[in-house]
Amino acid sequence: MKLLSVKLFNFRQFWGEVALDLAHQGDRTTTIIHGNNGAGKTTLLNAFTWVLYESFSAAFAAGPLVNNRALAEAPAGSRVECWVEVLFEHNRKEYLVRRSRYVDKSQEAGANPEETSGALQLKINGELVRDEEQVEEMIGNVLPSTLHRYFFFDGERIEQIVKSENREDMATAIKTLLSVEMLERGIRHLDYARKMLERELKEIGDTETKRLVSEKSALEEERARKTERREAIVQDLLDQEDLKQKYMAQLRDLASVKEIQQRRDDLQAQMEELEQQLNRSEDRLRRTISSRGYMVFLKDTIADFKELAADLRRKGELPAGIKRQFVQDLLDQQSCICGAELTTGTANRQAVESWLDKGGLQDVEEAVIKMGGEVESLERQIPEFWAEIDQEQASIENLRQKIGRLQDQLSGIREQLKDDADTNVQGIERRLEDTENKITDRHREDAVLKDEVSRLDAAIAGVDKKIKAHKARDQEQARVNRQREAALEAIARLEEVKHRVDVKFRGVLEAKVREIFRKISFTPYLPKLTEKYELMLIDPNLEGSGDALVGASTGQNQILSLAFIGSVIDRVRVWSQKHSAIGLDGGGFPIVMDSPFGSLDSVNRSNIAEAITELADQLVVMVSKTQWLNEVEREMEESAGAEYVLVYYTAKEDAQPDEMERYGRRYPLVKRSPNEFTWTEVIRVDRIEA
Repeated sequence: MKLLSVKLFNFRQFWGEVALDLAHQGDRTTTIIHGNNGAGKTTLLNAFTWVLYESFSAAFAAGPLVNNRALAEAPAGSRVECWVEVLFEHNRKEYLVRRSRYVDKSQEAGANPEETSGALQLKINGELVRDEEQVEEMIGNVLPSTLHRYFFFDGERIEQIVKSENREDMATAIKTLLSVEMLERGIRHLDYARKMLERELKEIGDTETKRLVSEKSALEEERARKTERREAIVQDLLDQEDLKQKYMAQLRDLASVKEIQQRRDDLQAQMEELEQQLNRSEDRLRRTISSRGYMVFLKDTIADFKELAADLRRKGELPAGIKRQFVQDLLDQQSCICGAELTTGTANRQAVESWLDKGGLQDVEEAVIKMGGEVESLERQIPEFWAEIDQEQASIENLRQKIGRLQDQLSGIREQLKDDADTNVQGIERRLEDTENKITDRHREDAVLKDEVSRLDAAIAGVDKKIKAHKARDQEQARVNRQREAALEAIARLEEVKHRVDVKFRGVLEAKVREIFRKISFTPYLPKLTEKYELMLIDPNLEGSGDALVGASTGQNQILSLAFIGSVIDRVRVWSQKHSAIGLDGGGFPIVMDSPFGSLDSVNRSNIAEAITELADQLVVMVSKTQWLNEVEREMEESAGAEYVLVYYTAKEDAQPDEMERYGRRYPLVKRSPNEFTWTEVIRVDRIEA
């Protein structure tokens, strides 16, 4: 997939038609788009995701898409349209995608206009695809919708990718890359056959069989209801998280509370870090108790062992002056070490035989010596165990107190915003509070449902065992039961194959993430991808212990997310090659990113700027003037093939003009609007290569 151009018409702050030709040839495949906050960088990012997937990023504020100036200047009764058009190339074919939305302006003054979705059009090599339902499928065949967020993303919130609440999204994307559709289709068909066989078994089976099958059917129906509810909760959580991010973005944009919201963002970041530390501390406590907690119950056993050993010593059996086996060997040989014969019945033999009761058993002595060392070690470890438990509990209590203080501060900010004189601030804050409460409630409900589904799974497995163990009444019942067992066995085998594919893929993905992370980060830590596709940092020197997890900073989470994106790009290339209809190489894939360098220090900014140009086959990056300067400009200059400046025309009377310099020429960033409207103009930078 190679992006060739993007056009926007009356889309948000872009009044009229604007067009950007994107760099895509040779070594110059990076397009730089400069713009101040609010000028339209995030709008451009969302123009790509809207036209291709009808999707918006979390930070893209909800609202009309049709440009307000175009709507205001249009005559009453007319239709005002906005659209976005993207031209891209894939597998030697040219795709032109256009999506539109429009408003029918009312004849009544002051009427609130409603937007209506327009057409979605696709042309391939100039030929229009007639069936609109096929358009989304064809776009998905180039780059699936489940993967698009890894190619078009908000760089300021890139660290959200590795957050645990996005695990479902990540798992869905991974499932696409695994190409397990055929396995899942086979599992579904076999499960349907299994249900049909159980229905037949219920009809022809004896009384006990019918009862068991009915019981299993009821359990499965209950599990299906709870599983369906969990799926609905997952989707609702995603929607609520999007709402939460939008409300927070709106508060950040309000000048009157911007500093307060920034303070809240900082406090929440601190709390997330402390909660991660608390989780690790509680995990270490659980590990310590489960692996060494048994020692505290061995006090009486240790005392009994010591008394037994002391008794053996009192009897002279420890340490043994002579080994019982040595005496037995002399009797078997009928010859003493002094040369005397030990014939049966002689006084000499009787004298040596008397030593059998005095001699010690060698294996008993060795066992006592070995156990003595173990017991001494256990006795030393018990106080250490308690000291470690006390230390971890103190750490947990300290972390909980810190989290409590942060929660109090956050509650204070919430009350301050809810009582703000600005009714707009009050409304946003109350909606944010309501959204966060819903998120908490959904998580609680999901945890309960998860336990219930696990219980039902165990109950279903138990009934299955009873059905299998129950003897069939006749041959027909036995036949159906064998077929049912064969279907269950086939499902289990396919599930195992799917699991092995997942394990292998996860290993490949983790290796690639680690490779990219090493190139970018100067820390000694390594990324780890868990079975649930949670991405975290570990200390390789402590891997395998409870202390291996490392609390990642915001900057490290950004690097982790970027490394994951790079690995996904690598796997998508493989996926595209496999799924090309005529066996062509799917080629490269682009990255379109908005403001990726904001919260990074200079070293990481430089490393990411260098790495991103290598990871992506094509790059469209949107930056502010301060983000572009110095290390980012130095690292990305060689790959840049096109540059644009977003000129923001503001109607605010006291707004300060701003500009930037490129190749000895000044380009405006902020200008005073000649009328009451605010809009953005796009200017192409006249690049003068050295």
